[in-house]
Amino acid sequence: MEKRAENQGAFERGGEPSEGGARPAEARAWKRDVLEVIEARSSTRKFAQDPLTDEQRSAVLHAATRAPSAGAMMMYSIIDIRNQETLDQLAVLCDDQPFIATAPWALVFVVDYAKWIDLFEHAGCFEPSFVEQTGKSPRRAPGMGEFAIAAQDAVIAAQTAVIAAEAVGLGSCYIGDVVENAEAVGRLLDLPPYTLPLSMLVLGVPAKERPATPHPVENIVMAERYRRADAATMDKQVAEMDAMFRPHAREAGERVRDIYTRKHTSPFMAEMGRSMGRWFKNWTGEEPLQG
Repeated sequence: MEKRAENQGAFERGGEPSEGGARPAEARAWKRDVLEVIEARSSTRKFAQDPLTDEQRSAVLHAATRAPSAGAMMMYSIIDIRNQETLDQLAVLCDDQPFIATAPWALVFVVDYAKWIDLFEHAGCFEPSFVEQTGKSPRRAPGMGEFAIAAQDAVIAAQTAVIAAEAVGLGSCYIGDVVENAEAVGRLLDLPPYTLPLSMLVLGVPAKERPATPHPVENIVMAERYRRADAATMDKQVAEMDAMFRPHAREAGERVRDIYTRKHTSPFMAEMGRSMGRWFKNWTGEEPLQG
């Protein structure tokens, strides 16, 4: 009875008992500081003039490379952007958002299989002798299966960089619009076939502290399998969004209709759709954006 109580205490403190008895709580304690960083984070769009240190930059980049990766293949590349001229151009190309140009640092996370095609060729995978030895015909381009796992690699690395940035005193903001204007972005960043710039982060010291951005919780976590929301659940979603994002909403559903008009049916979303079509053709090598 005494041992059971001891074990229970270890669980409550975040520890885990061993077969022979209680394991010290410190050995399995939750990293509460990490959870607090995640809970407190909000997007930063106004940056102070404080310079970034080499230590901050290195910590963020190192953390990104420590992110989980399928088969440790690291199917992404990070383009490290500090040049003001490049930031200025990206501010225009990414749906004309001037604040991008005010950030001292940007990281573009590129879904990248070009490096693997190059490695396969370098290692002789396309040589006739290797083809004969393995019986595998040369496959010189990735498909959508490779895109699925490479895209996961890229966004996991990006989010790991976000958390690391918060931990070292930097704010960040995701720029999904980096996929727009595919032809111009491809030229600016010199992106070869078999690549696609999936995410961009702008980073810097926040100009001021901001409260954590509220996030909806209704209809997100589903037990065991996917479930379409019923009317009652959608009513809860509508009420939550109106209260959270539009406290001054005059009628139910105003936030949902706002998203429909400003985002779902917007010109920038139409351009994003057009560009994604071009990026996918670049990914497969069907129509490279660059020679």
